[in-house]
Amino acid sequence: MRTKRIVVALLMLVAGIGYMAMAMALPGREGVDAATVPKALAWMMIGLGVLELVGAVRLVPVDDGPRVSVGGMATVLVTLILIAGFIAALRPLGFPIAAASFLFLQFIVLTPGDRRPNYPFYAALAVGTTTLIFVTFRYGFDLLLPAGLLSAWIN
Repeated sequence: MRTKRIVVALLMLVAGIGYMAMAMALPGREGVDAATVPKALAWMMIGLGVLELVGAVRLVPVDDGPRVSVGGMATVLVTLILIAGFIAALRPLGFPIAAASFLFLQFIVLTPGDRRPNYPFYAALAVGTTTLIFVTFRYGFDLLLPAGLLSAWIN
């Protein structure tokens, strides 16, 4: 259990550092710009990775026999694949469709195995959250997120 938590923490930390490197490469300007949210997310990923690593290192090892759980690692791997898919789909599909799809699939991945996914609720939550984020960026921060396939209706 301790080793698994350390590995997950290190993966989160490495992913955060990699995401920060990509966010730093974005063109920026003074104040809030297109790189602000990715940098904030990267700092949060790094912070969570550090917190998880410290917690895992301080955890007292318990010998409960040779048991290997791949569920947590599979969830992390699927999450990383979904993030890569979101990045790849952002330009051709646009933010609203790519983000809503990512959130919907991520909700399904994060549903505990003993519970049945609530697909209508997940779909409504994904669309509502994406709409809120898109409107906040467009009208609150005056930043245009890529509209993609919906550009004829949004622009």
